[in-house]
Amino acid sequence: MAYFLGSDVKVALTTESTNGLTVTEVGNFYALGVNSSVTNGIKPLSSGNLGSHLADITGVDLGIGAMDEEVSYMGHRTPLKAEVHKETTISLSLKRKNAVFDIVFSGDKDGNIGRWGCSSTALYDGLSEPETEYGFRLAIELKSGKEIFTVRNATFQGHTISLNADGTQEETLEFTSQVEPVIDDAVYATATTEGQL
Repeated sequence: MAYFLGSDVKVALTTESTNGLTVTEVGNFYALGVNSSVTNGIKPLSSGNLGSHLADITGVDLGIGAMDEEVSYMGHRTPLKAEVHKETTISLSLKRKNAVFDIVFSGDKDGNIGRWGCSSTALYDGLSEPETEYGFRLAIELKSGKEIFTVRNATFQGHTISLNADGTQEETLEFTSQVEPVIDDAVYATATTEGQL
């Protein structure tokens, strides 16, 4: 795992779809929806949206690994280690400004939950087989535009809010993906193919 201060990296967050997640306030409640035009929420996948960064990031924890499986054969003392899939985890700490990530993770008044992203028409429910538009895309700019680490098809796994003695609030967003990340010198906005899932 590698930890970066918020001043050292820039992070962009989009959905994997041509639509984004919108959070609107309806009376005293919030509503979560799917729309291509997003002012308050998570924007759709495009190179322009991957270029607009989240504000007030205080820290990024990046973990890269692989899941191995041991296969034993009769008559052999040493088991074979085979890589099953890659696993990338990202924890973002940022100053809390609104309830967008609360609503996306926990759901709105009608029980709509957006932690698995959205297709071009509706929210994913987390129970169906992942498709190419499943999840979120994170672009982490490590060296002032020279190295951009892109995580594709990540699911929103955790959300916590911390309170300090002086009253400032921070929230931590945890994402995980089993799709191989892309490291390039530009944002990677190409849609994921079925063979890459």
